[in-house]
Amino acid sequence: MIIKKLHTPEGVKDYLPSECILKTKIENNVSKVFKSFGYVPVKSPTFEYSDVFDNKGSVSDKNLYRFVDRDGSILTLRSDMTPAIARIVATTYSDKKMPIRLSYIENLFRHTVNYQGKLNEFTQAGVELIGAHSISADVEVLVMAIKAILSSGVKNFKIDLGHSDFLKGVLEETSLDDENIMMLQEFIADKNYVAVNDLVSQSDISGDLKYIFNELPFLIGDLSVLNSVREKNLNKKSLDAVDYLENIYNILKELGFEQYVSFDLGVLGSMDYYTGIIFRGYAEGVGFSIVDGGRYDKLVKNFGADYPAVGFAVKINDLMQVLKTENTESADILVVFDDESIVSGFKYAEALRNAGRTVEIGLSGKNLEENKAYAASKNINKIVAVNGKITEIDLDNNEEKTIDIESLLNKEAE
Repeated sequence: MIIKKLHTPEGVKDYLPSECILKTKIENNVSKVFKSFGYVPVKSPTFEYSDVFDNKGSVSDKNLYRFVDRDGSILTLRSDMTPAIARIVATTYSDKKMPIRLSYIENLFRHTVNYQGKLNEFTQAGVELIGAHSISADVEVLVMAIKAILSSGVKNFKIDLGHSDFLKGVLEETSLDDENIMMLQEFIADKNYVAVNDLVSQSDISGDLKYIFNELPFLIGDLSVLNSVREKNLNKKSLDAVDYLENIYNILKELGFEQYVSFDLGVLGSMDYYTGIIFRGYAEGVGFSIVDGGRYDKLVKNFGADYPAVGFAVKINDLMQVLKTENTESADILVVFDDESIVSGFKYAEALRNAGRTVEIGLSGKNLEENKAYAASKNINKIVAVNGKITEIDLDNNEEKTIDIESLLNKEAE
């Protein structure tokens, strides 16, 4: 029998020091990217009325954490920042303040299938550009997504770029009834291509459209993917989407980011949610996307205001998995002292911290060998011993020398 007090519930985890250091580093670097583009931070409550999230955003209602408040209200833990920001914008900002640029780093809560380390509580960092509907707005968000990932230290990744109108246009041309169209959407969203092919093969649709559906798993890659579908008999909606994707790619190429971009014409997301570009970023080392984004011009309207919007969310925990490390950043110096030198020892440690060093106080008593062993275990390569005099011990070279605090501070400042 599991002793529950010794374990965390399924889908949540502790963060050990090395993970905390890495997580904080990623979040700080990503925040700097957001700030450099003029985005300002916003926070929402950890839980809200369920109406904020029900049938809104890209998260299925079945994945929400719901509970009942004392007054009988149904509340939901924050599952997605985008609907929360849509509510904030609709209730707070006027037309004169558009466009607005908002950013966030928040923990989210979703019921997930718990495999390969997928968490029910996780952290996302993202932006929302509200009140702008243009190719420049879409490019800005894509460039930010690329730079945010690069700032984390992940270098080998691709962002698969698609457009919601491509498949919408294809589905319109099938002349299938609403029930079959909904089934096709679900199959495509679930990447159940066997079911897609079965349904299409039994339907009276053109050869060109059957080609698109049969090739959906393979409509991923460079510009040749766009050229291959242009040869088919597609309607204006689908062809305009293809042209738009190529225009975005050409701009990103001029900006020097083309190496991070490919195309995925089979990306669907929620047909009722996305209204333009859709993108997912993938990196070696994880089986999930590390960034999700796109245009969602209808969402804010659910809260009483009609503003176009585009944004993305970087998945901090998945970036951590790509960058997973066993190395914990440690202090630079271990200051040790005897009982008679406590005040002097703390003063010297503080002087070193003021000089920009990271300093630990040795708590292993006056036994120098024990302090050396402790320092080695923490990858600290320098000890400063205070016991009436100051001795600097270089553990890498096993050298000791007596110094004064001024020379030590001057040396550390160089």
